[in-house]
Amino acid sequence: MKRKLFVTVCALMLCALPLCAQTAETGAAKAIPESQQKDSQAIVLAVGVNVPLFILPADAEATQNNTLGIGAAFGLQYQYFVLNHLSLGGSLFGSFATTLAGQSLFVAPISAHAAYWWGGSPIEYTAGLDLGMTVMRLSGDGMLTPFAKIGGGAYYKLDKSWSLGGLVSMWLIPEIHIGEYSNLTRYGGFFDVSVSAVYHF
Repeated sequence: MKRKLFVTVCALMLCALPLCAQTAETGAAKAIPESQQKDSQAIVLAVGVNVPLFILPADAEATQNNTLGIGAAFGLQYQYFVLNHLSLGGSLFGSFATTLAGQSLFVAPISAHAAYWWGGSPIEYTAGLDLGMTVMRLSGDGMLTPFAKIGGGAYYKLDKSWSLGGLVSMWLIPEIHIGEYSNLTRYGGFFDVSVSAVYHF
């Protein structure tokens, strides 16, 4: 019950991020912050927790002995602003978790990243999308599978170069098997909450 409440609150925070873009934008147009201008760059470092939302089996009668617990997550991201407010780049994530059966799960997604930034001093906001692949290893058995992530964050600008804030996002990882192993197909959804630092240059 506590996990459901936690995930619900975080999901509402994620949905509310676009509303923050409307703050103080009346009157004359504001100058675009240097950190969001075309040709600027950013590196994002994040660490947090990864909360499993669902693991859907292809077979409704499949056992649930491998239900996941809350895991640790981390990430490294590079962004280059191709236009004012709009950045493209790449991300490397990682997550460790254990199952109720005592197995260990390691997930390492590598993805392309696109983000939109808005706001200014002292708080700026971002919303982004990641698409890529991930390496998964469950107690030594590994596979490569698609990966997608959507989320956003808010950052307080400490100075011209550094910002500190948080990210919330949802991961979608389909583990697809074919042929005689098709009964092992699963679709996993995870909610990630991270504290993050941004270096602008």
